[in-house]
Amino acid sequence: MYFISKNLFNRWVGILAFGEGWHNNHHAFVYSARHGLKWWEIDITWYLIRVMEIIGLATNVKLPTTIDIQRKTSLAPINASA
Repeated sequence: MYFISKNLFNRWVGILAFGEGWHNNHHAFVYSARHGLKWWEIDITWYLIRVMEIIGLATNVKLPTTIDIQRKTSLAPINASA
């Protein structure tokens, strides 16, 4: 039996599906125009949106802040009473 790293699999899907391999990030940040949040997460759709923003065809493009990403990726226990 072979074990394939999810990160390696997601990387290939990310490339072949124009960034949809990082779609799980969309569920964490539903407002984000970018699914690949790390520099190595290739997201061709984001590159297109960014070019459109630069030339003025896209406006009000939203991305998660560094603090938002840290909150979602923190391994701290979630307080159920909050």
